[in-house]
Amino acid sequence: MKNILKYIYGLMVLAVLLSVASCQEDLVDPVNITDVSVTSLYQGEDISLTGEGFDQVQFLFLGNEQLDYTLEENTITFTVPDTYPVGMATITLAMKGARRETQEVEVLLKPTPVIGPFTPFVPVGEDVTITGTSLDNNTIVAIDGVPATIVSVSDTELVVTVPNGVNTSGAIEIEVTTDYGTDVTPTAFYAMENLLANSDLEAGEGDEFTDWEQLNNGDVITELLNGYGGTRSIHVAPTGANPWSTQMASTGVPLTMGAEYTIVMWAKADNAGAFMRVSASQYDGAGADYFYGADQEIAANAWQQYTWTFTVGKDLPTHRVVLDMGAGSVPFAIDHIGLVPGVVGEAGAIELLTNSGFEDGLTDWDILNGSVEASAEDAYCGAQSLKAVGTGGNHWDVQVAVNPDVAPTLDIGTMYELGFWAKAGGADGVMRASVSRWASGQSDDFFYTPEFTVAEDWTYYSFVFEAAATSTGVHQVVMDFGSTTQTFYIDEVSLKEYDPTSLYANGDFEDGFNNWSMLNGTVEVTTAEAYEGTSSLMATGTGGNHWDIQVAADAVALTEGQDYKLSFWAKAAGPDGVIRASVSRWASGQSDDFFYTPEITVAEEWTYYSYVFTAAATSTGDHQVVLDFGSTAQTFYLDKLVIEEFDSCE
Repeated sequence: MKNILKYIYGLMVLAVLLSVASCQEDLVDPVNITDVSVTSLYQGEDISLTGEGFDQVQFLFLGNEQLDYTLEENTITFTVPDTYPVGMATITLAMKGARRETQEVEVLLKPTPVIGPFTPFVPVGEDVTITGTSLDNNTIVAIDGVPATIVSVSDTELVVTVPNGVNTSGAIEIEVTTDYGTDVTPTAFYAMENLLANSDLEAGEGDEFTDWEQLNNGDVITELLNGYGGTRSIHVAPTGANPWSTQMASTGVPLTMGAEYTIVMWAKADNAGAFMRVSASQYDGAGADYFYGADQEIAANAWQQYTWTFTVGKDLPTHRVVLDMGAGSVPFAIDHIGLVPGVVGEAGAIELLTNSGFEDGLTDWDILNGSVEASAEDAYCGAQSLKAVGTGGNHWDVQVAVNPDVAPTLDIGTMYELGFWAKAGGADGVMRASVSRWASGQSDDFFYTPEFTVAEDWTYYSFVFEAAATSTGVHQVVMDFGSTTQTFYIDEVSLKEYDPTSLYANGDFEDGFNNWSMLNGTVEVTTAEAYEGTSSLMATGTGGNHWDIQVAADAVALTEGQDYKLSFWAKAAGPDGVIRASVSRWASGQSDDFFYTPEITVAEEWTYYSYVFTAAATSTGDHQVVLDFGSTAQTFYLDKLVIEEFDSCE
């Protein structure tokens, strides 16, 4: 009986406790979503929820992703991430006691503009037609940085007038900006008159290209559907015969006798060793073929511009551009073939970053961690630079990245060069950079520079890497300053495709030791190692003076006062090997050797080295690149030496 009474008493206590708990729950204000600003929205857009009891909300989730939000009175606002999956998603407000309030929304693909095929040659004052997707959202267009007037715009087609003030002697770019992002033409644009029809080779079907005639061995001429800029190109598989054994010619056009014209095209070889030539006009046995261009080697694995300039030497009714592609045995592709009056300048690689000099503050850059700002305290170019102060912790404790909305999408497997100017406020400041941004469970941060100590004077740093895939599809340049307590300044950050053209011949030593001279010691060209191709320069030091083992390139006259970049790939057979380079060659009583690199401890794997210098006067008027290997008893390999003009503040 006593146990029964205890049981009844326990039930009564439990009932009282449940009643009290129920009353306490009744005292909690309800949390309700009464209105939503939109029920469907794009990635990267804001959404607002209106309701009651929002002061009790502890967390907000979109799907399974927790997001930051702002609360003003009875309205919660948050931003859908740029990379959030497209489709239906649940907004969940989480409160104490496992209480939840939800709302369904639809996330739409962000309509970032994408430029497709466009007219590659259009002179100033005429209209260029650009196709693509998502082109019509408060659109702004700039050609070579100059605002362009929009004639018409739809989601898939944009027509603009080429403005005055653009470069009319070389390849330039078109930039399209909408409310949802920016895209830049993936291939070269020329503000020039082009006399050839179907120069972009889009017209035609299969192996036929409208306005181009296959003269010889057309069986080895095919279409390449994913060619220059992802469009249709010509692909040629020569058979190692005569140049004219595989041949195509344009439709004839009238030219002015004695006038100067340039044939321009873009080409890419499947492997090293491809070459071709052009001629004007077509051979007829009576001298109509008055111009033959020199054989042109076609670079492997990267589209590159090639030009041939000639003077009309025959008064013919019409003139044809003839492509002689039969010599050699390495396949290659060609596209964007133009015939323009005058001379076409060399095409530089297109800059892929915006606001790289921080003249527009931190526009297009995001502070991820720590103390970073745009500062006028110091600058290499212009009036501002990026200033970052380290904390002496992790690299990423102070971190800045290119905004994902403007981050480029790199071509997977293509080589790119990341370069920038940097300066430290004192000694021992260490930083690093990466492409692209770390993402949990992904391999997005596929490339990191080594940790490097930043000089206390403005110094140029650059790194070459091969682009890999990312989970987001874009590639963000990220800079880490956190590992030391130093202050850093960064300016003129650049990301371009790596495809340099040298002013000096045979920097890859594929032609043996031609164009080089032995000054001291013994060096040789070897096939035992090569960064690219089959050969490199091999030198073994003596452990004496730098110049005890020394070679020099044939002289080239550089422009006094012009900036140039010296770059090369090098590898040491073992540790602690030191080399240096100079421009130009030492001469007794002269200041000809006006530039020396610092002493370089060469890595044991192929590594890229680059240095920027300003050309000074020499006693001879010429400039030689000199390489010194003598100071350590190590063996070195050096390949792909390039000197090119460099505009630090473009």
